[in-house]
Amino acid sequence: MRTNNEEYEEQESDGAGFVTGLLLGAAIGAIGAILYAPKSGEETRQDIKDLADQKKDSLKNQWNETKEKAVGFVDDVREKVDYAANRVSNSVDAYADKAVDKVIQVADKTKVTVDKFKTTDEQI
Repeated sequence: MRTNNEEYEEQESDGAGFVTGLLLGAAIGAIGAILYAPKSGEETRQDIKDLADQKKDSLKNQWNETKEKAVGFVDDVREKVDYAANRVSNSVDAYADKAVDKVIQVADKTKVTVDKFKTTDEQI
């Protein structure tokens, strides 16, 4: 059985692969178009530089978005772990309190029993 985290990671990796392929295909297509266009070498170099700057900015934006998603995912996981830890801690505290109460009851009954034996022993 797959967990929600595994499904989320699979969806994220599928989406990232698609976007990467899309950007790579667009870059290759644009470079090919530039190289075959009837322009001077200086114009072609400038077009390639402009394209590279655009792709750099696009990749930078994609990186920042991915980083934000990762931070959000980590925050969500941290919140869920804290919630689970608090629930476990509360359960342990409740069982510990019950155990202490039970030990006190047994100790009280034992004291009563011992006192009865002392009284009986003194009367004999």
